[in-house]
Formats: sequence, C-alpha cells, structure tokens
Amino acid sequence: MNGQMYQIACIVAAARKALKTDQAILYHPDQYINKICFQILPSKNGEATELSVSDWFENLKEKGLKDLQLFCPISVEDRGILGFSNTTQSSILCFYKDGKASYFLPNWKSASPGRGWDVTYTEYEWERSSQDIPHYENNIEEFKDILTRIEDLAIKIECDNFAKVFQSARNCLLDPESGKGLVEPQIPLQHLSIFRAASSADVFGGMGSWNDEPGWLAQDKGLGQVYDELSDQLLRNIRSAILFAINEW
Repeated sequence: MNGQMYQIACIVAAARKALKTDQAILYHPDQYINKICFQILPSKNGEATELSVSDWFENLKEKGLKDLQLFCPISVEDRGILGFSNTTQSSILCFYKDGKASYFLPNWKSASPGRGWDVTYTEYEWERSSQDIPHYENNIEEFKDILTRIEDLAIKIECDNFAKVFQSARNCLLDPESGKGLVEPQIPLQHLSIFRAASSADVFGGMGSWNDEPGWLAQDKGLGQVYDELSDQLLRNIRSAILFAINEW
C-alpha cells in the first residue's frame, strides 16, 4: 500500500480506538518518518499551533470530538500520478459535539538526505451541506470479483507476478488469518482482513508497478480497454475497502 495512505489509515484507526476506549492514543510513526506534526486552526490572534500526534488527539477531545474518519476519493483522473507523493487526496475528518466539523490534509516533504520524511497535517474548516457523518458499505463481494477478473487479465498478458499479487489479496478476503503484516491498524480482525486485501492489491505506483509495463502489454494484445476498465474498478474497490475497514466499526 502507498505509504502515505497507510500512515493516515493507521493514525485514524489509533485515534478512533482511543476515543472509543477513552484512553490515550497509541501511535508510533514508521522508521522512514523524521517528523510528524499537526497544525491546528489558527487561534483568535492568528497564530498557528503545531502539535504531536498525542497532543493533537488530546486537543480534539478538548474541543468535543464526537467521531473522526478517514476520507479519500474512490477514483482519480490519472492513476499514473499515484506513484508520487501527496497524490492520495486523503484527509482526516473530525466531527464535534457542537455540530461543527474540520479536516486535516497531510503534506509530505522529503527531509535532508538520509532523514526520511517530514509530514505536516494542516486543519481546515469543513462546511458540510449535510450534518450526517459519512457511511461506507462493505464491498467484499465486489472486491473478490474484481480481484478474480484482474488476476485473469494479468495471466493473459503474461504478468504472472501481478497475478500472484491479486491472488494473495483475494486470499486475505477468504481467510482472516492470511496476509498478516508487521504493524497493522488498530481495527477489529474482520476489518483487518479487508484492509490486508486492499493493502496487498494496491499495485498503483511508478516504475515497475501495474501502471507501468502491464498497460503496454495489454495494448499489444488488444486488451487495452479491458486493462483500463479493470484497473479503475480495482482502485475504486481498494479505496472503498479501506474506507469501510477503517471507519465502520
């Protein structure tokens, strides 16, 4: 899975668990993260405040946090951009007891050589047309189907390595114990299997990814349109699965 999507999913999961259990948030950034901070909305004097993950969560609770969710669009205009930083268009939605809402957008910036990444989440007001908190459906059956179909395509265009990836992702949906990772979001087991499948199936990157050679191979075999359609459906199902796994528990 894209590292930026993985991070925001883990932060939201940790925050939701802490909120539900009324405990402190437990989150530790990956080794490639040099610095992570949250910049909350400017105070009345116009000064911005930068907080650590734990201080950010406590600040949200002080403001009357009712719920928070991961948000990301389920489709993009150009899948090819997903190999670059700051292209997931993901954010953290925060809902407060007074009916107000805000969202945090991440910005990833490369630190000095060998120091990894500096990540800043900046808060903005969210003026909603509806006061309802978004709800996401379980797309597991559709996800299984698209994984089967795109695995068949990968075999036809002789991309056996990607066929194995899609098969592995489908196995995660069939067996909750399959595809365990080293560090995973703090969500229930039944949701973890869906998240693992989405993580395994996320093949959209730069050079060497599903966005690269497979597209040309599909064109050469007269399957270019099928490749585009299945790739779009795969991305939508990956994003939908992530939204359900992280938000609906």
